[in-house]
Amino acid sequence: MMGFGYGGYGGMMGGGFGVIIMTIVVIDLILLGIWLYKQINK
Repeated sequence: MMGFGYGGYGGMMGGGFGVIIMTIVVIDLILLGIWLYKQINK
């Protein structure tokens, strides 16, 4: 795999678009983590 500096995802999706996708994924994971944390601590 040719990484354009962003590893697999960035290389496959090409440039800035890959970075946007990765940012959205990271934010989703953080929000999911917060939600799960709240569910556990009820």
